[in-house]
Amino acid sequence: MTKLSPNMKSIFLKITVNTLLIAGFCMSVQAQKLKDVQEVSMTAPANIKVDGRNTEWNDTFQAENKRTSIFYTISNDDKNLYLVIKSTDVANNTKILAGGITLAINTEGKKREKESITLTYPLINRPAQGGGQGGGRRQMGAVAGFAIGRGGSGSSQTPEQRDSMMAVMQKRQLTQVKEIKINGFKKTTDTLISIYNDLGIKAYSSIGNDKAFFYELAIPLEELGISKDAPKEFAYNIKVNGLQLQGLDGGGRGGFGGNRGGGGGGNFGPRGSGIDFQALTSPTDFWGKYTLK
Repeated sequence: MTKLSPNMKSIFLKITVNTLLIAGFCMSVQAQKLKDVQEVSMTAPANIKVDGRNTEWNDTFQAENKRTSIFYTISNDDKNLYLVIKSTDVANNTKILAGGITLAINTEGKKREKESITLTYPLINRPAQGGGQGGGRRQMGAVAGFAIGRGGSGSSQTPEQRDSMMAVMQKRQLTQVKEIKINGFKKTTDTLISIYNDLGIKAYSSIGNDKAFFYELAIPLEELGISKDAPKEFAYNIKVNGLQLQGLDGGGRGGFGGNRGGGGGGNFGPRGSGIDFQALTSPTDFWGKYTLK
């Protein structure tokens, strides 16, 4: 083996370091270039297995939407439309699990949810809480206990410990998800279907070791009434629903600690829970356009 002189070793080391720095810079620039809403159509990866795992997607997304705090990609193949979503914020994951994510598709290209085909997932089953403010209070208490791991006020926990406990609880919640809510689909009038349905509609999600929420969805194109043979632009809406309370108006929110400390919204539930009541109960969404590729 040829031995390198000290001078050649120095040159080789500099080249290697510069190459790594350039590669890191390019990756950083690429990450910074993510759009708020996806602008291009994409062919889905081959041999997709919709299992709630970020395997085929290589942790790469087409957009980072600031309003909903998610990364996402929409793509398609000859048979299905796919949506993958990632949320890296534990508090936003709590909001997602509290009310699910609704995908609305308007095949006429109009940004109107009422005329759209919709799908909501995940659906966390919660006990009936009754009406009125008392029912709403019990719902809030249940989510607060879930979010801080039922660990008392949470004041003795560090943010890292609290996030870890929340992630563990979120994993448990996801194991209980068995249904998908749908409306307007072409081949069924059902509004609630099993995740193990025979319609070809697939939705699964998971919480990773990094505490990130990952969501994977596949919908047959024929269920949407669209085809690659005659592609046309359609409109889609992605909504993080948040916790929807019954029997409460805006004026009643302060009763859950919304005004603690004098701030609007603020943290609800036990002091130190780290949960923003206003954010948790306020749906966030955005519209985009897509044409089958």
